[in-house]
Amino acid sequence: MKKIFITAGLALGLTACGNGSPFTSPNTVAPGDPNTEVNKRYLFDTAKNLTANQFTYDATANTIVINNLPFDGVSSNGGSYTPSTPATLPNGALMYQNTPGAGEDQYYAVVYVSPDGTGALIGAVGTNAYRKFGYGGAYAERPSSGLPPTRAAAYSYTGNYVGIRVLRQDTTGTADGIQYTTGNANITVDLQNLDAGGSIKGTITGRQVYSTGGVLAGSLSSIILNQTSIDTTTNRTKAAVADTLKNDGTQAQVGTWEGSFSGPAGQEIVGFVLVEGAISDGDKGYDATNAVNGRETGGFIVKRP
Repeated sequence: MKKIFITAGLALGLTACGNGSPFTSPNTVAPGDPNTEVNKRYLFDTAKNLTANQFTYDATANTIVINNLPFDGVSSNGGSYTPSTPATLPNGALMYQNTPGAGEDQYYAVVYVSPDGTGALIGAVGTNAYRKFGYGGAYAERPSSGLPPTRAAAYSYTGNYVGIRVLRQDTTGTADGIQYTTGNANITVDLQNLDAGGSIKGTITGRQVYSTGGVLAGSLSSIILNQTSIDTTTNRTKAAVADTLKNDGTQAQVGTWEGSFSGPAGQEIVGFVLVEGAISDGDKGYDATNAVNGRETGGFIVKRP
């Protein structure tokens, strides 16, 4: 049976759904930030309720188990997620959801695995069961780490993006809906500026939004992955800003992004994205009267030629 494990510790001071993998003994990582392993990264921020700190993807059983989300299942090992209907988005991302019992909340999740079979994967999870953006998270895993050879020309990476989008109205605080998103991920890398560790930037273009039933609902504006430098010790991006723009060019949603070079020569980059705030006037769901806010968590896998 083929399984991919991602494990980490529990979040401090937050309700957890369990502290162990369903296929291994309970983990013993100290409580706190789960980003303790070089090749596994979590979008983890307890102030924003981004608390998911363990994802277990079982490719053979076609299930995922996610830890540290409140009310997503009765198992002490985390909430169990099975395929949605339909189970696949047009770009090949896999759609999942839990089956909530009495008093539990509905969560939705997505996983995207490298189409090249390298073992790289990303995922995201979210819910609209709360007045604000609720609990969730995202993660990215790489099988190994390295940078591509230095050269004068920049490297261009292309691939796919997938995410979970939660909407709510500012006037009522009501969570209005939850959707899946897709897009084309484009990353550019310049390794010549070695004093700063090299430079990296990108965009998520051609974004589409789908209902939880997989029905296309419309298009969204691009996400800008603003330029940052590269940490050559971990082969990851340093602190980086992600945002979307309104039709007049001013900032709409804002957040962060992170990318990790994957493979012995950096053949791929895996990463996750967070943007939140007022929906752009160019996006599906925009409402000029009721200032609709949104949060999107997602991930991407791109490769170079």
